[in-house]
Amino acid sequence: MPRPAYAEKVAAEEYSRLERFAEVDATGEEAVFIDFLDRVEQLPDVIARRQRSYELLSLRSGDLVADVGCGLGTAVRELAARGARSIGIDASRAMITEARRRSEHLSVDFVVADAVDLPLEHGAVMGYRAERIYQHLADPPAALAEARRVLAPGAHLVLVDQDWDALLIDGEPSDVTRSLLQAHSDSFRNGGIGRSYHRLLTDAGFTGVAVYPEAVGITSPELGGILPKLVVDAAVEAGAVDTATAGRWLADQHERLEAGRFFAAMTHFVASARRPK
Repeated sequence: MPRPAYAEKVAAEEYSRLERFAEVDATGEEAVFIDFLDRVEQLPDVIARRQRSYELLSLRSGDLVADVGCGLGTAVRELAARGARSIGIDASRAMITEARRRSEHLSVDFVVADAVDLPLEHGAVMGYRAERIYQHLADPPAALAEARRVLAPGAHLVLVDQDWDALLIDGEPSDVTRSLLQAHSDSFRNGGIGRSYHRLLTDAGFTGVAVYPEAVGITSPELGGILPKLVVDAAVEAGAVDTATAGRWLADQHERLEAGRFFAAMTHFVASARRPK
């Protein structure tokens, strides 16, 4: 049977596995990650979630806000357009370089730094934002302790992340699908971070903790063409399935995409909290 046309399109796109966002500069594939972020950040649900995070920050004009794990600087620029003084922080030099290039016309700052060692004074910021970064961190409690340090009393923190254990893909055989999805989640340092935010923020001493789950259905090629391949690559590398089984499962997913029968669902979590006054 010939491969579906969409399968050929997907095969031509060499996306690296998502957990490698923890080490972008070491991969030598910076352009791949930049391209991936460009695609994802334009998805309607991602845009809406980003806008909601700004509202939860409750910033006033002129407030200083840090976007940790800023990537291409999209949120930094959008926060600046809302009147905030924004600084983007990322551990990747490649991401910071690209973010600066895209922001040359704006009065925003970008810094290469680790989430557990921010180049900010105690109580310096009125807002702290981190999107899709805590799933990659080696020590989330340490990062939250650092977030509390740099936040002013009463200032807001907002975290946005997936829970990869809550990724669902309609696939058969069902036992193979479960094995693939679990191996993919386990490939992340903190694949289930979303469900942990209430506990982590409470333990870190934040107040007013609220966590909002958002489930998103996926049927379109923008993510549907990428997710199955990412899942299979992680599972094969982990030894969760053999390559022949993984290949058959992936071919079935390609056929579903071509026929308009593909379905997946992903759960994101938006968490907000305040540093005590």
